[in-house]
Amino acid sequence: MLSHDPVAVITRQDGSVDGPNAVTLKDGYLVDQNPLDDGSENVRLDLNSEGSTKTAFYDHIGQSVSDVKKVWLRKKLSGEAQPPEKVSSDQMIDKVSSTSAAIGYVPADAVTDAVKVIATIE
Repeated sequence: MLSHDPVAVITRQDGSVDGPNAVTLKDGYLVDQNPLDDGSENVRLDLNSEGSTKTAFYDHIGQSVSDVKKVWLRKKLSGEAQPPEKVSSDQMIDKVSSTSAAIGYVPADAVTDAVKVIATIE
């Protein structure tokens, strides 16, 4: 039985990444590695509020919401990297579809043909 609704990991329709696994997604969100096949720098987008979608995504990559906050706070304070841009769930589709090399996540039932689903978390 699902404890959350399915989550879709999305990129632009012309995005070059296909079917990243949990490790690749974790690296793409937390490390300076890139899940994009063409080597371009990805633009990480994160939901700005906590909820079952965000929790399911972070669980999938083996992290808690608080652990991810700590990782990005440390990276920001050390000057190593900036955290993902925070957007609302209502803005995620538009932001991903209009941003080159963007990667984000939404409830699977929110997906439109403006984006490409590269992974589904059940």
